Amino acid sequence: MINLLERITPDPAIDRFIGTSFDLSDRIHEILESKGLTQKDLAEMLGKKESQVSKWMTGTHNFTIKTLALLEVKLGASIFQITSGPIEPLKKKRAEPDNVMA
Repeated sequence: MINLLERITPDPAIDRFIGTSFDLSDRIHEILESKGLTQKDLAEMLGKKESQVSKWMTGTHNFTIKTLALLEVKLGASIFQITSGPIEPLKKKRAEPDNVMA
């Protein structure tokens, strides 16, 4: 019998989306920590409920570009940077061993 997970075709776009979402959350946590702020403080700064901020930070709700811009303004720090420099290919993730799910 084939494991259902083995039949799922990997989707690089979904992997990239998830990775970027976690990178953004990690960066926001880093900024909060450097400023001695909590998620509750951030919620108050944004006029949002703490539960909403928690959803962003745990990846259960997506950031919008508008929200990311607001976060940068309120935190006074860059969360992500888009440059007009040379276009570089995405770094590929290392392939995981076949027996990871075994």
